[in-house]
Amino acid sequence: MSQVMQQLTVHLKGGQTVTVPFNAEKADTLNPQIEAFLQSLGNKEKAEGNFLFQGARVVLIRLADVSACEVVSLIRKEEAKAE
Repeated sequence: MSQVMQQLTVHLKGGQTVTVPFNAEKADTLNPQIEAFLQSLGNKEKAEGNFLFQGARVVLIRLADVSACEVVSLIRKEEAKAE
């Protein structure tokens, strides 16, 4: 059994880094919140707004403060227990 995780790392203009983990369906398909965030970054109308990530960890990011971001997909496989 395996679990797909995606880790979003957001680099802010002030030098801070925010990392937010997400569960994902597939390693090659972005989590819907990550996809919406990336689309908001490219939308000039939303550039002065905020983006709220919801889940086990709630994170609010001011879009104008973002200088870069990256997504890494991780697959965690559970080993079968020997009896």
